[in-house]
Formats: sequence, structure tokens, C-alpha cells
Amino acid sequence: MSDDTTNNIPKVEAPVLAITPILGRADHRLDPKRRFTIPSDWFERMGRPAQVYAMPSLSRMRCLDVFCPSEFDKRMEIFRSTALSDAMTSRFTSRIGELISCITVDSQNRIRVKDSLLAYAGLEEDVVLIGAGFHFEVWSLMERPKLDGNEADILEQLASEASSFNF
Repeated sequence: MSDDTTNNIPKVEAPVLAITPILGRADHRLDPKRRFTIPSDWFERMGRPAQVYAMPSLSRMRCLDVFCPSEFDKRMEIFRSTALSDAMTSRFTSRIGELISCITVDSQNRIRVKDSLLAYAGLEEDVVLIGAGFHFEVWSLMERPKLDGNEADILEQLASEASSFNF
């Protein structure tokens, strides 16, 4: 605690929840209302947000990216200092703003992504959540099939790419 010198009322600082990497895989099925649950450990790692942001992946992969507000805010910060007259920035922020959806997380960590985003990623029934660092991806099971233990090609590719990231 620190003292507020203007009125001598002790100031209580709220604890900051750590945002840590989201890793792993979770296979889910959309419920009848077309919602899915954010895994509890991921939800904790995201800082237990009341809302999340979902958008089509800009990696050109046919999946959705889901961000907690603090991570999304970090990515948007660069646009705060750009002049409103900057045509490229205005075009980008307008277009991306149209695609992003801010989604309320219910008391059971479920989210309901809007239909247009579900359709974009081909999410119909079975979905796969992939922890991708400081956000997670949502895939159709058809696009991201179940692991079967024969991922030698994937491991070989990861091993060759790891050094370029100093991993």
C-alpha cells in the first residue's frame, strides 16, 4: 500500500494477474448454442478476462485467433501514435476492426463466436484449440486433425525452424 498525499487516504493497489504463454491442445465440440469452453488453465493464464477478442488469423491459415484484452491492447498500441490522416493505417485499422469480435466470457468460461467467423474457419461441430503463445487458435477438426503419434515430419520441420527463433 502507498499513501495518497492529497487526502491521506491509503491507496490499495489491485494485484496484477500474470499473463503467461498458452500452450497445448484441446479438442472440443460446439454446444447446441455454438459455444465452446476456454480450458480452465488457459483462462487463468489469460488473466480470467470478462471478454476476449476473436478474429480471422492474419497468418493466412484458416483458423481464428483469440486474444485476452491485455494482449490485444499491446498489439493495437502502435496505432495510437499514428496520425489519423495516415491512409495505410486508417485502411488497416478500419478493415481489421470490421473483422474483430469482442466476446463476453460466461461464468463457465464459454464463448460464442459470431457466425461469420465460425463460417470463415469452417467451425461446425468439432473444434480444436491450439495454444499459440500469448493467444490461442481455433481450428476445424477437418483442418487440424487429431494427433496420431506419427508426427515425425512436423518434428523435423520444428527442429529446423527452432534455431531461427533461438528456441
